[in-house]
Amino acid sequence: MTIEEKITIIKKTQIFFNLHEDEFREIAEIAVENSYASDIIIFKENEVADAFYIIVSGVVEILKKGENGQQEILATRHDGDVFGEMAVIDELPRSASIKSKTDLKLLKLDKEPFNKLLRNFSHISIEIARSICSTVRSTNSNYITDLEKRNKQLEVAYTKLKKTQDALIRAEKLSVIGKFASLIIHDIKNPMSNIRAYSELIKMSNPENEKIQKSTNVIMNEVDRLTKMTSDLLEFSRGELNLNKTPTNLSSLIETLIDTVIEDVKKRDIKIIFSEKIDTVVFVDVEKIQRVFFNLVSNSADAILSGGTINIKVKEEDKWIKWTIQDNGIGMETEVLQKIFEPFFTNKKRGTGLGMAIVKSIIESHNGMIKVFSKKDTGTRFEIYLPKI
Repeated sequence: MTIEEKITIIKKTQIFFNLHEDEFREIAEIAVENSYASDIIIFKENEVADAFYIIVSGVVEILKKGENGQQEILATRHDGDVFGEMAVIDELPRSASIKSKTDLKLLKLDKEPFNKLLRNFSHISIEIARSICSTVRSTNSNYITDLEKRNKQLEVAYTKLKKTQDALIRAEKLSVIGKFASLIIHDIKNPMSNIRAYSELIKMSNPENEKIQKSTNVIMNEVDRLTKMTSDLLEFSRGELNLNKTPTNLSSLIETLIDTVIEDVKKRDIKIIFSEKIDTVVFVDVEKIQRVFFNLVSNSADAILSGGTINIKVKEEDKWIKWTIQDNGIGMETEVLQKIFEPFFTNKKRGTGLGMAIVKSIIESHNGMIKVFSKKDTGTRFEIYLPKI
């Protein structure tokens, strides 16, 4: 098979959509043609994963050993499909076996040369991550449907299984994104740091030039936004938050944080009022609580059109320290409110959709809870409950 023929096949493969011509050629050059007769095991469950495959022609079956030791067919793959792609992400053994159902022609992509290719074309990682997440979700959904048909008398057991399966989908999706994010995060942060540093230098060198001052401020703000987005993505994808808790006066911390944002919100004709406070200590990770504050205040400020107010309160309530952030902004529709803490959900034009999910994760990692109340054209109120010491 010629390089051009390989490129034609690779272009039709969903996992490689949206790539450039030179990237297709690079992939084609490391792809090796393989052929198999029907009823041949391509690889077995629990084997070391060292490659993944594109089906040129033919059909394969994805097999998984059940509780009774019998191989069950989870799914089939056809011309243009990919299998074994998790090999490019993790070091785990194969999660299923693959058998040829018909005579088979494949393109094999070995893990090591493909990973080198990813380092040269880092945005390929994002495209593959999206495709793999979609495949994981689709495969799992099909498996659940099959179980439902076979186990209609066991509805209670099925409901529990479905919840577990959904959690696994989410965990695997985040794991995929996290692994690819860690591959490219270094490549993103270094140039962003350089851009910001040179912008600051240009700004300092031209203190009298208003146009340059405004332009460099825009550049630095956008760099900060991109850096925060990559940090959000990486941190949330890890699935766990490591806390460094210390006894902290919550009201004093909030007053300090208000001072850091007061000038920015004033420029937007927004007031921050700390209307109710108590002298109380909570056991928290200060850096993480700062993250909560900045996310919620930023969301409130974005929801206020002009001349609005963000009202903050801290008080005791039963066994909790209750911290409230309330704005008189545009509020949220019921549909948005119901999804506000879902990962990757956003009703904004920019952002990762992880900010509120991270806020919820931080508060729950402190054994606390967060509630949100909102009404369209009225405003939004967040109530955060942290345990008393």
